[in-house]
Amino acid sequence: MQALRAANGNPSFRKLAGRSGRISHTALHEAVAGNRLASWATTREFVRACGGDEAAWRARWERAAALALGQADESSPDGPATFENGERPAESEPARPEPAIPPAPLATSGAPAESEPVRPEASRPARRFSRTIAVVAGIITILVAVGGAGLMLRSGSDETPDPAAATPAGPRVSGDRSRFIADVTIPDGTSVTTNETFVKVWEIQNSGTVPWYGRYLQREDLPPAPGSCRTPDRVPIGNTLPNERVKISVTVTAPDRPGSCMVKWKMVDEQGRLFFPSARPVYFLVNVVAPEEPSPEAEAN
Repeated sequence: MQALRAANGNPSFRKLAGRSGRISHTALHEAVAGNRLASWATTREFVRACGGDEAAWRARWERAAALALGQADESSPDGPATFENGERPAESEPARPEPAIPPAPLATSGAPAESEPVRPEASRPARRFSRTIAVVAGIITILVAVGGAGLMLRSGSDETPDPAAATPAGPRVSGDRSRFIADVTIPDGTSVTTNETFVKVWEIQNSGTVPWYGRYLQREDLPPAPGSCRTPDRVPIGNTLPNERVKISVTVTAPDRPGSCMVKWKMVDEQGRLFFPSARPVYFLVNVVAPEEPSPEAEAN
């Protein structure tokens, strides 16, 4: 999906969402990030916005979904489906192999058998029974895998509760709610150089009835993985009354290697307890590139 977007001149996700008119830019971000297998509806809107071959991408998505359920055909001409960045779709529980049926001991030539061989008439019902158990176990495994894969396909984008969540927990405090307003600085997809330090600023609104005091935005991926963007673990949110807006800033240092860097943040109290357990996080997404080498003419001057 990253290659398809690049072939279209790397348009911003907001522009792609505008072309689609059916899906948010944050859902498109999550799909391209490759952390989970996006739904076909999300993938289709991305392909349409980028002018891709919808039929070809549908076939590719179906192979990826089948692989997530442990049913992909490894011998297909295209091989197992993968994302453009080389990652596989979200993994699901692998199907358990059928239990092997031990063969009856055979007598060796010239020596008596250690035990009486099993008669064919007696072994057939036992084998049928074992196969039946294996089939039932396989069906149960597939049903469990489908349920698990369905949960993994959910994605998030901002601090607004996800209406599609199957069992939303709701806010920790009754009447509490937040709404994302804008990326004030560093729009998603901005290119920064390796080891560059920048300040990311979001603007959100207290859209509920509960005043905000002593709140923070905290990284979701603590402790951060090696090679990710370096930031404080949490940043403070200024006191905010209902209907007021607040700007939250965080100082970020890009990794020392080129790539993509996304960091997600959730609102917590001083003890690190989530205020919106079922809400989508706010985040920043930057493309990290190597600094340009000076030209010989510039060095001469």
